[in-house]
Amino acid sequence: MSKKLLILIIISLTILAGCGNKKEEIKKEDNMQTNNNSAVIYFSATGTTKNVAEKIAAKSNSDIIEIIPKEKYTSKDLDYNSDCRANKEQNDSKSRPEIESTIDITKYDTIYLGYPIWWGTNPKIILTLLDTYDFTGKTIIPFCTSGSTGIAGSVNDLRNYNPKLNIKDGRRFSANDSDEVIQEFINTYKKNEISVKVNINEEEYTVSLENNETTQSFINILPKEFNMSELNGNEKYVYLDNELPTNPSNIKKINAGDVMLYGNNCLVIFYKSFDTSYSYTKIGHIDNLPDLGSDNIMVKFIK
Repeated sequence: MSKKLLILIIISLTILAGCGNKKEEIKKEDNMQTNNNSAVIYFSATGTTKNVAEKIAAKSNSDIIEIIPKEKYTSKDLDYNSDCRANKEQNDSKSRPEIESTIDITKYDTIYLGYPIWWGTNPKIILTLLDTYDFTGKTIIPFCTSGSTGIAGSVNDLRNYNPKLNIKDGRRFSANDSDEVIQEFINTYKKNEISVKVNINEEEYTVSLENNETTQSFINILPKEFNMSELNGNEKYVYLDNELPTNPSNIKKINAGDVMLYGNNCLVIFYKSFDTSYSYTKIGHIDNLPDLGSDNIMVKFIK
């Protein structure tokens, strides 16, 4: 074999090996890519919310995006016993702290939105986020961190700020909540992906349903049309022909759009938010439900 031919063979084998290695690299890169349609977007000033956000992202296989303020918060900014920056922002209805970088939410259908509780509600930078980006058509699942204050007040504030958004009830976490608690939170909203349609005053809405025995029994009687009566300027109700299984609890806070069962056969649609001492079994939630007025209405639930 001539020296030139030997050199050509060696070069050819080297090129083929290189191509093979390149294909292997590409294959490895392809395997690393994910097609997540959910993201954890969070703001954290002290690191507590960040810790929870990272756990939620890992367990839900979601991308994670931090809301970074253009002007970082220092410990002095958070000294609530003084006339600090955070105090001024929370007491100023027009305050919208700037966000440092651009956030791309276009590819996500589900957003886990995390924040600490400041003065009983969300920090004003969360409103900056909602003002800046279009969350229409996305499912927003809030979570917060606090010492004791619940999440309901902040969720109600967010729903009132933009009633067009689909904002779930969410959950409060403490700094030491276990991985099991995080997983339970994620599982709750995976189960809630089941939904039905409801026609109210010739407008169609989506009802995001709970995963419980009451809901399953309710679905079994659909499709069904009801003449629902007005009560108290905040709800419509009807007594069903059949009794449904129940698991009532004192939920303390009614949110506009909640669909509940009172007792074992009274179906209620709430169109205003308020505190309550009554116990209900939750069936689901109607997204973006407007004020239904003072008249009785015809409501048709469709599978």
